Amino acid sequence: MKNRTGSSRQPSRAEAPAPFWAIVQADLKGLFRSRITYGWLLAAVFIQILRTLGSESVGTTSGIVSSGLSDFIYIWSLVIIGLAASSVSSEAGELADSIMSKSVTRLDYVLAKFTSRIAYTLLSFAIVTAVLVGLALRLELHDYGAAGLASAILLVALTLVMLTTLGVGLSIVTSNTVMAIVSLLVLWYTMTFFFPVLGLDLLSPGSILSQLPDTIKGTWTLGDWETVAGLVAISGASTALSAAYFHMKDI
Repeated sequence: MKNRTGSSRQPSRAEAPAPFWAIVQADLKGLFRSRITYGWLLAAVFIQILRTLGSESVGTTSGIVSSGLSDFIYIWSLVIIGLAASSVSSEAGELADSIMSKSVTRLDYVLAKFTSRIAYTLLSFAIVTAVLVGLALRLELHDYGAAGLASAILLVALTLVMLTTLGVGLSIVTSNTVMAIVSLLVLWYTMTFFFPVLGLDLLSPGSILSQLPDTIKGTWTLGDWETVAGLVAISGASTALSAAYFHMKDI
């Protein structure tokens, strides 16, 4: 006799989402449904609108876009720091249960956390930047090149990815959420304001911002390539070292 419960059939192992993607999807849904995200995006978009409307007759595209992108380094980085540095340490109890029950591997979990937090940062950045650029291009004074504008956005995006990976990495290494957040705040603002004093301009978010107007106008130097390489290297090293540490960590 045929089984007539086809409509209520449980999904097979092959049909069920892999643990990695399940964690990524759940994490992103939780982040984008939070009031923090709504408040952040609404505030960021509102500020961009005010900035552009207030400079409609005298502002330049390079100046407005540079100013808008700087918000992510000086202001909105605080949101990214809080969410990235609490990504793993705030789930210590749930994580231990999952690992012990073998429902998810350590590597799946840690890589999913990196993926979801980086995706969240880039999607939020893209939403606000799209509004910023769309409004800035309507200004009367155009002083940008398409390639330069894209390059400037890429530099800031890579900087935020670096910040996110450092945050998730500290959340893995430090079991205390407050300690991870404070450590990342100190590190971030040290890089922003004191790296230039130490001769590390290429890795200083502050130095990157100071060069954005020229980058938007189409100026791209060897130093910019070195900055890209440095940002990618730090992000990759943070991810790899944190994953290795988490693999050996006693949960």
